[in-house]
Amino acid sequence: MPSTLAVVPQPHWVNGWFLRIFARPVVLVDGTEHSGRWGQPTEVHVEPGLHAVAVGARYRGTAGTLGLDEAEVDVDSGRRLLVTATNGFFNHQPFTVEVPHQT
Repeated sequence: MPSTLAVVPQPHWVNGWFLRIFARPVVLVDGTEHSGRWGQPTEVHVEPGLHAVAVGARYRGTAGTLGLDEAEVDVDSGRRLLVTATNGFFNHQPFTVEVPHQT
């Protein structure tokens, strides 16, 4: 049964205004890139099991993705797992991918 990863990129409250204007979030699931929206979930259907999730930002007009941080998440069968990622206080700091406590 397919599962869903919902990844929410959040800018830090200090520099969020800057990122919202000049950058777009990038969500990578198992190396496949998905466009994100600040504060909105990017939903990716996945098979149950372990998956690599990374989040970063790409400034408009550039090709590189900055601030990537990756975490491994375990998605249960038929479940929707919500993962959040927030960048650091300064724009050059990487995102922190927060995985909910899994039991």
